[in-house]
Amino acid sequence: MSKSRLFLVACSSGVLLSLAWLELNFAPLMLIAFVPLLWMENILAENKIGGGFSKTAVFRYSYPAFLIWNATTIYWIAYATPFALVLPFFQAALMSLALQLAHWTRKAFNAKGVAGNLFFVVFFLALEYVELHWDLNFPWLNLGNSFAKYPVLVQWYEYTGVGGGSLWIMLCNIAFLYLLQQNLKREKRIQKRKNSFLNTFFCLLIPILPVCLSVILFVSFKQQKAEPSEVVVIQPNLDPYGSQYDLSPKDVCDIITDLADSKAGKNTDYILCPESCLQDYSWEERIERSPSVAHLRKYSNKYPKAEIIAGMSSRRMLSAGQKTSAAREYPYMKGMYYENCNIAIKIDRDSIMPESQIRHKSVLTPGVEKMPFKQYLGFMERFALDLGGTVGSLGVDEGFVVFTGRDKPKVATAICYESVDGQYIADLTKEGAELLFIITNDGWWKDSPGHRQHAAFARLRAIENRRYVARSANTGISCFIDPRGKVLQHTSYWTREAISQKLVPQKRITFYTRYGDYIYRLSAVTALMSLMLGFVVDRLRRADRLKTIKNHR
Repeated sequence: MSKSRLFLVACSSGVLLSLAWLELNFAPLMLIAFVPLLWMENILAENKIGGGFSKTAVFRYSYPAFLIWNATTIYWIAYATPFALVLPFFQAALMSLALQLAHWTRKAFNAKGVAGNLFFVVFFLALEYVELHWDLNFPWLNLGNSFAKYPVLVQWYEYTGVGGGSLWIMLCNIAFLYLLQQNLKREKRIQKRKNSFLNTFFCLLIPILPVCLSVILFVSFKQQKAEPSEVVVIQPNLDPYGSQYDLSPKDVCDIITDLADSKAGKNTDYILCPESCLQDYSWEERIERSPSVAHLRKYSNKYPKAEIIAGMSSRRMLSAGQKTSAAREYPYMKGMYYENCNIAIKIDRDSIMPESQIRHKSVLTPGVEKMPFKQYLGFMERFALDLGGTVGSLGVDEGFVVFTGRDKPKVATAICYESVDGQYIADLTKEGAELLFIITNDGWWKDSPGHRQHAAFARLRAIENRRYVARSANTGISCFIDPRGKVLQHTSYWTREAISQKLVPQKRITFYTRYGDYIYRLSAVTALMSLMLGFVVDRLRRADRLKTIKNHR
């Protein structure tokens, strides 16, 4: 095979990955999408086509494939800002680097065949762990997310989370690569045919067994019995490029209450409104006097059980001498600092001493709500991408906050980007949350795959934690999801409407909720140790080689 054909083989992986992520409707393609890339890496590892290759050949051959995938999958971020055009190039570089490091480590250990391919699994999972935890966190394309629209196939996420899905996808690719390589061999002796049959059987078990287990879990799932909570989800459809920030706080509240009246009743427990829908930008110390909060609190008296949860931009004053990474100097008092925040606020009914509950968005969008590596790049914060509301580094919660209420289940309310992080939602659930709420504003991405993918990811959070999910999105898609990831009801995009559903609180803690991303953590440690040990082995081998050369002289 020529080098140019090898390049085309690698690029075919990019096409397959793009097709698999196309509206998430062709996810099963993920089970074979990496086969061409792995084949390319195997050829380079064993140098089967002759000719010299540089030490970075795997990176150079894989980069176009990953760029094709990223560019066709996350292009929609550029609707919000042209600066996002650089993201596919950066993400492709990270993915190619993971494959290159796996290749170097494999060569150091002189690992061949399936054993060598396993290094790719470990390093790619380690990359997905990094994508969740560093300042440029972008776990959107973590492989396990691709099955968000196929919940019946991934019910076992309640034990493994998305990391288990990524592991499964990569193992399937290795199995299909092995079968392809075996079928391309020319030896046809009877014994080899017998071995080939057994190998095929065991390789096919890798994709089939988890699917069979998932179907069994889906069919046999039984939810816990409890008094259902009636939830009304509001989709106000405020244009983030226009009307959302042109309307007065009272106008926005009127839209919310008119929609709520169309679905709410005497048994309504929660009215859920989207991220940043309240326009007051209040100081948290005086938030009870915020016109929007006061208006909605008075309105909730209309429904005796109802509590309203809504998104809002806020400010909070820090204690004297306190300065956080998100702190801004207060202009009217020397030595005092404050933080801008993106919050969810729970507004109870009117009373003599009303008191709202607040949680701060804590998984922040890099470049929008936090400045990555601020200790080094703090001077660039003024260029933070303005997606409306508050920009620049935001204040966060130090712990995990869930909303509580009298005679009501505990509720975890995730704000936008937080719902992409399975570990964070599991940590919120572990605090006792019996229902999961998601509030978001996806209108910045217009009618693109972005908002549909984001809505689909909520189905995975439902499976991982076995909780009902209510999702309120400003422009759509708002929906209700059951603990099996099945969508019970949803709105259309770019419509102003309200939907209502009775959700049953669940208290069972799943294996994933309890232990989180243990697959990612184990992979990250294994990758680091393999890389370090591989470096040592390579150095020792070089030293032996030099010693042998000197002895011959």
